[in-house]
Amino acid sequence: MKQGLVCVFTGDGKGKTSAALGVAVRAASNGMKVSWVSWYKEKKWPISEMNLKLKNLKMYWLGEGFYKLPTDHATPTEHKHAAAAALKMAEKLLGKVDVLVLDEVNNAVKDKLIDLNYLIKLIGKRGKTHLILTGRGARPELVERADLVTEMKKIKHPFDKGIKAVKGLDY
Repeated sequence: MKQGLVCVFTGDGKGKTSAALGVAVRAASNGMKVSWVSWYKEKKWPISEMNLKLKNLKMYWLGEGFYKLPTDHATPTEHKHAAAAALKMAEKLLGKVDVLVLDEVNNAVKDKLIDLNYLIKLIGKRGKTHLILTGRGARPELVERADLVTEMKKIKHPFDKGIKAVKGLDY
């Protein structure tokens, strides 16, 4: 393959990160080098995938939490710095890994924490690295450049009934 594929997992439904995680585990299990860069999720969160111990999978948790939510503890400047660090890490890894997951990058663009045009340039420089972009609200410009786009559509969710996230299923 001359150039890596670009996969986008977006939509308001559950499963974007889970789908990317499935691809990452599959790729690493097949001997491919995989890196995961997370925009919003923090190291201190009890996220189960942080416990993965796969030789070929390296994960970077560079977020400051979800932006502008009631639980948001970081300033807009702190969020922008964290997003810039994640983008820099992604750029550094490009070409050095077979698969690069950019978890919640669509949200970072939507929230104007990173520049869409900069991300588009990064996609153009991917070489043989396969890119996976997750997050709600994927911009049309990203969808246009993708080889695969899956939109997760929420039909029903336990949260709507007041049921909180379940460890092992949701995180």
